[in-house]
Amino acid sequence: MPPAPAHPAPHALAAPAQAPARPLTAIDRAMTDYLQHMGVERGLAANTLSAYRRDLARYARHLAHTGRQRPDEITRHDVTGFVRALSDGSDGGSALGIRSAARTVVAVRGLHKFWALEGVTPTDPASDVHPPMPGKRLPKAISVDEVTRILDAVGTDTATGLRDRALLEFLYSTGARISEAMGLDVDDISLHTPEQNGRTEAGPAIVRLFGKGSKERLVP
Repeated sequence: MPPAPAHPAPHALAAPAQAPARPLTAIDRAMTDYLQHMGVERGLAANTLSAYRRDLARYARHLAHTGRQRPDEITRHDVTGFVRALSDGSDGGSALGIRSAARTVVAVRGLHKFWALEGVTPTDPASDVHPPMPGKRLPKAISVDEVTRILDAVGTDTATGLRDRALLEFLYSTGARISEAMGLDVDDISLHTPEQNGRTEAGPAIVRLFGKGSKERLVP
C-alpha cells in the first residue's frame, strides 16, 4: 500500500501568500544608487537610512502605478500626486500625519536633487514641491500657582539658594531664554532710569538681552 501523501505543516498553511514582486525598473536601480550614496558617502545613520529606504520604496510603487519606468519620465505632476497620496492614502498606503509626510517629501526631494546633479535627469521636477508644514502651536504657559510653587521650593537660607531663586525670578519676570540669562553681564542690568536733567532716578530695572542671531532687546 503506497504511503499517504505528506501534509504541509500547520504553520505553512497559515502563512499568507506573497504577491510576486514587480520587475525592477531603471527607477528602482537609480534609487538604489542614491541610497548607497547616502549610506557610504554621506554616512547616514542606519535608522535614518532605513527610513529613507522605506519612504522611497513607497514612492517607487507610486511611480510604477503611474507607468513610469525611467527617472527622466517623472514629472512635477507625479511628485505632487504622491504628496497628496501621502495625506489621503490614495496610493494604497497609510495616510500619514503632517510630520511623517513632510519627512517622506524631504527624502523624495533629496532623491531628485541627486539625480539632477549626477546627470541622471535633465531637470529636478521636485525642486519647487515643498513638504506640508505643521501648524504653529502657541506655547503652553504654566499657571501663577505653579510658578509660586516652583519659587517656594527653592530655599533661600544659603548663597546658592538665593542665587537660584534670583535666577528663577529673573527668567519668569523677563521671559528670557536660559542661554540669554547665562550670557548676561553685570553691565547688562540697569536698576535706574537714564539720566534726566543731569541726574539718575530710581525706576523700573531694565535688562539688555542678546537673543538668537545676537539680536539685542531691552526688557523691563
